[in-house]
Amino acid sequence: MTAGPHPGDRRPRASQAGLAWALLAALLTASAASGFAFLSGRWPDGSVTVHLQLGPSGPLSDGSASWGRSAESALAAWNEAIIRLQFGVVRDSTVARGDGDGVNHVFFANDLYGMAFDDTVVAVTTSWSRRSRRTEADVIFNGTRTWDSYKGPLKRGVMDFHRVALHEFGHVLGLDHPDEHGQTLAAIMNSHVSRLDRLTSDDIGGARELYGATPAPGGSGRVVVFPPRNESLNFREQLETKYRVGLHRSPVATWVDMEGAVVWTQEYLRYRVHQCTHAEAEDRVNAQIDGRPASAVCGSAREGHVQFPPRNEAVRFRMALESKYRDDLGRAAAASRVDREGEVVWTQEYLRYRVNGCGHGVAVQNVFVQIDGAAPPAVCR
Repeated sequence: MTAGPHPGDRRPRASQAGLAWALLAALLTASAASGFAFLSGRWPDGSVTVHLQLGPSGPLSDGSASWGRSAESALAAWNEAIIRLQFGVVRDSTVARGDGDGVNHVFFANDLYGMAFDDTVVAVTTSWSRRSRRTEADVIFNGTRTWDSYKGPLKRGVMDFHRVALHEFGHVLGLDHPDEHGQTLAAIMNSHVSRLDRLTSDDIGGARELYGATPAPGGSGRVVVFPPRNESLNFREQLETKYRVGLHRSPVATWVDMEGAVVWTQEYLRYRVHQCTHAEAEDRVNAQIDGRPASAVCGSAREGHVQFPPRNEAVRFRMALESKYRDDLGRAAAASRVDREGEVVWTQEYLRYRVNGCGHGVAVQNVFVQIDGAAPPAVCR
């Protein structure tokens, strides 16, 4: 059906059951089958800006500082899975909410723009398109439910915001429920909430079918998936403790906050492993810091173990980031127990383990073993 306010825009208004993630606390059964399903329309390559309007929260169980930060972590997980499209974020956006206004809103509400939620609904994603091109998608979380952000098994009576956000942002990309299309597989995009709390290979495969990397000439088309940024930040926090308690290091001045150092170092390395030069990667990161959309990477990752840049180039990037924060952004100095070289070297080493098959805990342990003077353990694949 057609709907305003933009002539030519079309929003397929399915029933809420078709748009929402129903609350069924069943466990997924993994299958060797692989597949995915799509909604109508896709975004043009580039950037999709999401306006987070979720409000404050109390302490969240997974350590997220707010609903917005949990949502950003979910968006980052999708960003790290795809190449030709990237989510951008407006934090604590104050833009007026409206359906069909060309703005991608994300917020809590007790209804869907005046339409009552069904009893099973936990969240809804709307969809607007024009000539098979997506133009808007709003995500509304059911404010009548009890929410937290946590990992692991489902808690009775408490919805996990992060895994629901992962699912709904998959709808924003254009993914549908594979289990409603005859597919039996483990996926965050299945139509029911489960113990799954992260993207699976089938989720990533579906997103890449829509927005995957364009192989470089002669390349294999391989895309390297980096860990969720909240896990990288957790490593950096543990590194701070290691330097303070284990190594008894004195504080040093820095203008880059801990989160910024981790996020932008990871982004720099993402460009580097996808064949961008040092200068290209640095320029792309600086553009994102300045508020411009994330640029495409320069090619496909090479086969075999993921190859990271020489450490001196990563350190050079980190030093330039320091100047960017101090001179361009005007940030105030703070104190850290981890010197800049140690920060970037060990962050790169942590990420090297992660993208080569190691889980978060193993990667942290492997880095700390090296800090204590032992030889580098082997990667996990």
